[in-house]
Amino acid sequence: MTKIKFESKVTAYPMPVCLVGANIEGKPNFMAVAWVSKVNSNPPMMMAALGKKQYTATGIKENGTFSINFPDKSLVAKTDYCGLISGREADKSEVFEVFYGELETAPMISECPICYELKLRETVELTGTNMFMGEIIAAYADERYVSDNKVDVIHAEPFLLVEGLTNEYIELGSHVAKAFSVGKTINE
Repeated sequence: MTKIKFESKVTAYPMPVCLVGANIEGKPNFMAVAWVSKVNSNPPMMMAALGKKQYTATGIKENGTFSINFPDKSLVAKTDYCGLISGREADKSEVFEVFYGELETAPMISECPICYELKLRETVELTGTNMFMGEIIAAYADERYVSDNKVDVIHAEPFLLVEGLTNEYIELGSHVAKAFSVGKTINE
């Protein structure tokens, strides 16, 4: 296949959309983030990358806690709003119904099907971004998406961001193959 070089500053792959939550001066704030990832298994850890000037980053530093909430597609407008408007400019504490877990300082969103409560373990400073790495203290999912202690992510209807060229939100597709299994068929 012929490859065509394209602008390397433009990401051309889908990224999961989440809402990162943090308390700032005792009030919950949320921002839309697509730069999230699992970074460790034992202890379980996730990372959220936020611009250094982001208001939510202030709250993460203030409390040493944060949340990562995965909205379903019914929350796309509210999620986009939380990415467009800074908590410095608008009070976003009333956009969602908020709950707290074990840490009591990491606001989570009741309407989101999947939520993680994290304790900050490390911050990696890059040129314009801070990568906040947190240990998952607790994970929450709507009971309708949990069976045998496993979360049915597809039916939770998360959405993805295709940033750069198209700047659009897309849905997850259907099942392709069984992970950590389908590759075993290559040498059969």
